[in-house]
Amino acid sequence: MFNNINGIQLATIDNASVSNQWQRLLSAQEVSQDSIDTLNAKRTILSIGNAKVELLEQLGSGPIANFLTKNPRGGLFSVGLSTVDLKEFTTSLDTKNISYTAEKEQIYIDQNLTSEGGLRVHVSTYEKNDIHGLLNRFFEVSYLVSNPEAISSELATQLRLNQVTFDLTESSEFGFSGFHTYINESCEDDIEVIHPLDETNAMGRFFNSRGAGLYMCFAESSNMNEIRSRANDISPGGWIGIQEESITPESAFLHPKLLGGVMVGVKAK
Repeated sequence: MFNNINGIQLATIDNASVSNQWQRLLSAQEVSQDSIDTLNAKRTILSIGNAKVELLEQLGSGPIANFLTKNPRGGLFSVGLSTVDLKEFTTSLDTKNISYTAEKEQIYIDQNLTSEGGLRVHVSTYEKNDIHGLLNRFFEVSYLVSNPEAISSELATQLRLNQVTFDLTESSEFGFSGFHTYINESCEDDIEVIHPLDETNAMGRFFNSRGAGLYMCFAESSNMNEIRSRANDISPGGWIGIQEESITPESAFLHPKLLGGVMVGVKAK
């Protein structure tokens, strides 16, 4: 079991420009720069909310370069999970013959974690972090698949999740159905395993063109009005939600063009 979603990784064409986007819109703080041999990529780490956003720019052939071939504008590459005992977690992976790579205090699990592929996970030791910027925390990523029930069951087995806690999720508005695959007993953070039901909307088109994979992420914020104001100033249409300034929005979406190719759903805290 895991403590929380403690970050995301984005594949980018240019880390510097995407870092500037996150800083300008959400007041993220740049923490460090290095490289990850496993991914053959330059890495820029940003602090936002209680989490980290890792920007990955290709250095040559490898996983990031392959991802950018299919997603030339960049996008959501991996979800970060935390655990209090990283050694115990790797022992569990070894027992299940799940391949992984360890580098710089993280465990990288490639997209062969499930039978449909497309889900990459990086795992690190849990840390209690102060909140930075205009987000509080990430709490969900959406993983598009053909068979949500089967894949949720696989994740329960592979990652030692309690399948009893999973619950059904569906939306006629956005056209999908599937399961909230919770990563711990608190049922606060999850991998939303869903299948698009409408081939004509954005989610359906994404799935048809790219297949199984991470689609977007969700975060909580206590600063919805400020995010709306900044998003509208930066790019008209970048804020997808209530525009009336007298109303504090309960939720909204930030267009991928604002944040380096990833759509971020924001929910009021």
